[in-house]
Amino acid sequence: MLAYSKVIGARSYDLENRRPDENTPVDDEGHGTHTSSTVAGISVEGASLYGLGQGTARGGVPSSRLAIYKVCYEDGCSDMDIMAAFDDAIQDGADMISLSVGGPVSDYFNDAIAIGSFHAMKKGILTSCAAGNEGPALASVGNVTPWILTDGASGMDRQFRTPLTIGNSIKTSGSLSGSSHDDFYFNLALINIYYKMINKRGSTFNFLMFSVDFLNVNRLYY
Repeated sequence: MLAYSKVIGARSYDLENRRPDENTPVDDEGHGTHTSSTVAGISVEGASLYGLGQGTARGGVPSSRLAIYKVCYEDGCSDMDIMAAFDDAIQDGADMISLSVGGPVSDYFNDAIAIGSFHAMKKGILTSCAAGNEGPALASVGNVTPWILTDGASGMDRQFRTPLTIGNSIKTSGSLSGSSHDDFYFNLALINIYYKMINKRGSTFNFLMFSVDFLNVNRLYY
């Protein structure tokens, strides 16, 4: 299925006219393309992460088609635009609405996503929303409205390990993992390093601490 048959409609919204030069359905940030492929991406053989985990990647329903309603820009999303997009999606006859947008939980009567999804639900349209990127802390889930299907990422039992050589030719290994969508940490075998460095000079230890700091990658997006 080619791109021009996969995407069957596209709209953009800027009802407050704050971004007249950006009011286009074109995805200039990448988030919409990513989430669309998660929902409806066709099967791609030979996918991997730099050779790791090779296999076939696909979206949830590869046979589905997409109507795009762009409501977010670099500076955020307008409630007015979100509700207008819900109205259009309902009017256009969408079978399901996927909205990877969220924020702090608020009163249902003041939450544009809760209101829009309620009207969609009354028309028999399920709305699926992102749980947010603030986990795994308690009470960090967004879009908790009971008529929304809230989904989020999960962990896995795999580690991608690699050998490391740090100060004074000390060798160890580490793995890339993350506790949430936004914060990924390069986890070093710190106990092992500590015992190897216990008799080293202070300068070596300072270099190690700088390395650990440097390898802390914040805000790493997909």
